[in-house]
This record gives sequence, structure tokens and C-alpha cells, in this order.
Amino acid sequence: MAYTSIIPVHRLDNSVDYVLDEKKASRSQNADSLQAAVDYALNKDKTEQDLFCSAIGCTLDSAFEDMCHIKRMWHKEKGVQGFHLVQSFAAGEVTPELAHQIGQELANRLLGGRFQVVVATHLNTECLHNHFVVNSVSFVDGKHYYDNKANLRLLRKRSDELCREYSLSVIEHPSGRKKPYALYQAEKQGRPTRDNVVR
Repeated sequence: MAYTSIIPVHRLDNSVDYVLDEKKASRSQNADSLQAAVDYALNKDKTEQDLFCSAIGCTLDSAFEDMCHIKRMWHKEKGVQGFHLVQSFAAGEVTPELAHQIGQELANRLLGGRFQVVVATHLNTECLHNHFVVNSVSFVDGKHYYDNKANLRLLRKRSDELCREYSLSVIEHPSGRKKPYALYQAEKQGRPTRDNVVR
């Protein structure tokens, strides 16, 4: 099931560095065993495809500088510098290649080719997940991308659409009122709450 979130970024350089961390986005850095690492290292045809990182509207080598250039061009260098979006998949549900492909498609559908974005698929946890760093300023018209409920709903909707297209699970959002986070955490940790004491 895909999980999504949006995080405002005030230090764009740190976010880009985190997302493009080769230790997290490289299969050889996350091999299950020594044998798998040796087998992979000996297959030179796949070595260049090992890193699951790509860029839209900028280049990987100079993504931070490219994003700063757009901000200077539109005179919008203050405030939120970008956004860090996350899309996570259920354990064992996708391959790194498919996860990265879905990440690229999500970036294109969500941002419509208006914003620079770096997409990296991290393989360092049981659940493969995509990280996106989005420039807060559009290179097309200089307008801002905003972190609001409507954009978060749109991110979830586009992510869920893609997951369904690829026959992957999605988190079904039940209608109605959500539990307060403190109550959810208490129940998750097995602590007594007013609800489970009454039950």
C-alpha cells in the first residue's frame, strides 16, 4: 500500500543531498547477502542502472544549483525553498525498477512539467520508497507550489491511481472522523485509553 506525505523544506541543499544519497538509492549498497553483492558487481551491463535517481527539469549533478537559478530568475529566493514528498510501498510489493518508474510517473502527473523535481527510490528499508525534492518555484511561470490539504489530497489521489494501474495495494481512507493521533499511538502501544477501558 502506498503512503504519501509532503514536508516543507527550508534548506534545499540538505534535502537534495539526503534524497540522492547513494547508500540509500543503490542496489549494491543494500544487497541482501555477500553472494548477491558479488553476483551484482560481476554483471557490468547493469552497473550503470544501479542508482535509482532521476531529475525532471534539472540535472542530477547540479539539481540544487539549477533550482536556485530558477528562484533567482523569478526573484523568489525567500521563504520555503522546496518540498520533500515521500511515497512508500508495502514490503515486497514492488521491484526497485517499478517503484522508480511509478515515482517518475507520479512526479509528471502531479507537477505537470512545471516544477523541477529530483526523484530517488530508496532501497535501504524493507518497504521501498520514493523521495521527491520539488522546487517551490515553477520554472514555467514563477508561481509557487503550496503545501496545503488540497495538494496533499491530490498527491494521494495520483499515487493511488498509479498503484491501482499497476495492481498494487493502496490505503483505503475510511470516511468519517479520524482518531486523534495521541489516541492512535496509545492504542498502538497497548496503553489503556478511555475507549478501550470502556470496551
